[in-house]
Amino acid sequence: MLLDLSQQRCPMALLMAKRHIVNVFHSKTEVHQQLMIKIVDSSSKRDIEKYLLAQGYKVSCHSASGYFTLTVFNKEPS
Repeated sequence: MLLDLSQQRCPMALLMAKRHIVNVFHSKTEVHQQLMIKIVDSSSKRDIEKYLLAQGYKVSCHSASGYFTLTVFNKEPS
């Protein structure tokens, strides 16, 4: 699943990412194990990555052609 936030800047990018993560990873109908987030703003990337790591998600970041792709992996069930 891809969340394209390339047109957004913080704080809106962070708020939209938070909302989307709840829908993707904690939905009652369909739970995904991975989410990709496309971002162009480096401060948004930093803030979103920091938030995700603090929440216990695994995050991988790749940079290419003027944008960042964060790959977020769902938390391990406890």
